Amino acid sequence: MNRREKLNKQLNLMIDKAHRALEAARVLLRKEDVGAVSSKSYYAVFHMLQAALLTKELSFSRHLTVMNAFSNQFIKSGIFPKEFSKEIKRLKRNREVGDYEYLKTIQREQAEKDLKSAENIVGAIELYIQNFMTESKEQYTEDDRDN
Repeated sequence: MNRREKLNKQLNLMIDKAHRALEAARVLLRKEDVGAVSSKSYYAVFHMLQAALLTKELSFSRHLTVMNAFSNQFIKSGIFPKEFSKEIKRLKRNREVGDYEYLKTIQREQAEKDLKSAENIVGAIELYIQNFMTESKEQYTEDDRDN
């Protein structure tokens, strides 16, 4: 397996993980576990941010570093809209409330908004990655013909 094929395989695994997190968030919403909905929604987006950065050969694990790098590489350059940055920050805050707070809580309406935002962001980044993988596959095929 060549480098591009390995990268595309990794990207597909990351996309799958994001989709599983979204599905878990939907199940948790039906069970009224709204704090967990916000958490899973955030993690779906976080996995996609990491995947997008991987298309630029960047890899980070710290949440703030991932968010800042994504903003620098994709928001400031205009690839994704500026409102994504605000939504990602909100998702992170709500994830922290859902995971760690006892006195503050997430309301159902907020959890629904988080899930909807996550689905939107995941979908947009997935489209970007699918285009990247198609272009890299075409480039790989052209490279083969040149050799």
